[in-house]
Amino acid sequence: MCGIFALTQHREAAHIAFLGLFALQHRGQESAGLATLNKGQITLHKDVGLVSDIFSSETLGRLPGTAAVGHVRYSTAGGESGGNIQPLAARVNGLHVALAHNGNLVNAPELREDLERRGAIFQGTADTEIILHLLAQAPGADLGAKLKHVSGLLEGAFTLVLMSQTHLYACVDSLGYRPLSLGKFIRDSDPLTNHTPDCWVISSETCSFELVNARFERDIQPGELIEIELASGNLKSHTLPNTHTTSKTEAKRCVFEQIYFARPDSYLWGQSTFLFRETLGEKLALQSPVNADLVIPIPDSGVPMAMGYAKASGIPYAIGLIRNHYVGRTFIEPTQTIRNFRLRLKLSPMRHVIEGKKLIVVDDSIVRGTTSRRIVELLREAGAKEVHMRIGSPPVKFPCFYGIDTPKRRELLAQQMSLSEMREELQVDSLAYLSIDTLHQMATPQQRTQEGKSGFCDSCFSGCYSDSFAQRRLREEPTAFVGG
Repeated sequence: MCGIFALTQHREAAHIAFLGLFALQHRGQESAGLATLNKGQITLHKDVGLVSDIFSSETLGRLPGTAAVGHVRYSTAGGESGGNIQPLAARVNGLHVALAHNGNLVNAPELREDLERRGAIFQGTADTEIILHLLAQAPGADLGAKLKHVSGLLEGAFTLVLMSQTHLYACVDSLGYRPLSLGKFIRDSDPLTNHTPDCWVISSETCSFELVNARFERDIQPGELIEIELASGNLKSHTLPNTHTTSKTEAKRCVFEQIYFARPDSYLWGQSTFLFRETLGEKLALQSPVNADLVIPIPDSGVPMAMGYAKASGIPYAIGLIRNHYVGRTFIEPTQTIRNFRLRLKLSPMRHVIEGKKLIVVDDSIVRGTTSRRIVELLREAGAKEVHMRIGSPPVKFPCFYGIDTPKRRELLAQQMSLSEMREELQVDSLAYLSIDTLHQMATPQQRTQEGKSGFCDSCFSGCYSDSFAQRRLREEPTAFVGG
């Protein structure tokens, strides 16, 4: 899970890209980078940390240019080494390029081994560098042709943005696992001249468009390559060759993007993320009702689902847990005593709301179950009379190989326990998940395949993968439960 942002023909390209990355910060907090193009030269700045820590007025001032590519990273493959921070800048057949990538290539180990055998030298361990090496060796008269060829070698999930001295390219794998949207700047926001070319913007999520005063045009489709000529602003669309068909029948959009990862104010694949989650809560209430006094969310991702559950059930919605938004991703835990306070730093129960009440606690998913169990303990300590947990997705039983950091199968609670065993493990009075059939019913008509299927990828729920590489990796995984 990473975030990509790119733009063309804007005199404040670095500052606008900074804002775009800031809007996508939820997609990755480990590192960020920004490359700009000025008079044929690419300038790059990247580092470990949050966008607001890495970039200042001074650093942005050292990134001149009218086109930019940016990236926020959350490592799901390759680890946190400095060589993996994106964008990656290189020379490909004499051309300066900057590349940003979101997703996981399931055949990355095989590709890397083959490249190293042929003499390629890698600076990092991320999938993205593999794509650069493949581009350097690919046939084709220009980068667009090379990118088409390389896409046919890649298995798994990839959304890419590639900036050269003359063009900006963007593409989505033929199954469309990860979102990538195309927008256009409103002309009066910053006209370079009275006859400025079209100013395009590309982003992993539409939530960034509103911030930078751009208008959403459309989603980049599965198996589509966008080519933008920087000088003229002319845009062309091409179809990528791939090992998978690029027809609508094969779309595999990651439904977990809509359930959890995307920001609630985004539109993914033609659907409002907030309304999608709210409707999940409504359907969950109809599917798994329970007599209770209050519906409370586990913030922040459970909020729209809890609102939907309350609306459909008629049970009052309340804020029972307050989240501290200033707790970082990392925390020094020298002793078990300090370790036990980690969740309390993040979530604080509202005793006057909770005490003596029968609660329906709504969350988006349960992965290992450790956090859920501790939340239930907090609610019990605050005086909750009953705790009924409702989950707005099916049970997570299988790992994701396409760019979401789902743990291995042996660490997934729903893989190792039955529903009744999970209820006992979590110490809740009842536990219910949304059914997988109900989830697939959420797809809009335009998302559905010609056979009427939803077009969602549900491999983390069903264990059904679209390629042999992922199926093999699943077979290689040990399944013994590692508790915690």
